[in-house]
Amino acid sequence: MLKYFGKHKKYLLFVLIVLIIGFSFGLIYFLMQNSDIKNTIINSLNNSFSYEYNAILKDLIIMSIILVLSFFFIGIPLGIFYLFYESLSLGFMLMSFLFTYSFKGIFIFLMYFTINKLLFLILLIFYIQKIINIGRLVIGFIIYKKDNLIKDKLITNFIKALYIIIFVLILNIVLYFVTPFIFKALPI
Repeated sequence: MLKYFGKHKKYLLFVLIVLIIGFSFGLIYFLMQNSDIKNTIINSLNNSFSYEYNAILKDLIIMSIILVLSFFFIGIPLGIFYLFYESLSLGFMLMSFLFTYSFKGIFIFLMYFTINKLLFLILLIFYIQKIINIGRLVIGFIIYKKDNLIKDKLITNFIKALYIIIFVLILNIVLYFVTPFIFKALPI
């Protein structure tokens, strides 16, 4: 694991910066909302907070589109933006829970994040790395048309990206059925 961190130091630093900026923007975005919108969010969470986590179609569609577009170089900025969006939504969610449930909201957010988002974010980081590799390898394949090594690496990264999409799909299906039992058992 340390070998991986040492080898991909720049990429992980870049991802960390994107996550911090997105999370900060999410916090700020919530605070910028007018009081009517904040009250609507608070009332919605108080009255109908759903314990089901249903991101099955969203993640499947977005990750598949990003994978296909990575062959046309558009997938790289879209993948980075998707990571930014996910961290922005986490910042917004933290402030929503904090305003709704006060300090208990931090506990609820941490439980929600740990159960529903932590593994997904880790997989998304690896996924975006594969997307960046695919974009770089496509450029190399265009320049060196008959290089079989580049073609093999391109296929390998594509297959690994597909595996990550399948794993995220399975994870989302499991979370859809398991999350309600976990949250309903907690004294929230």
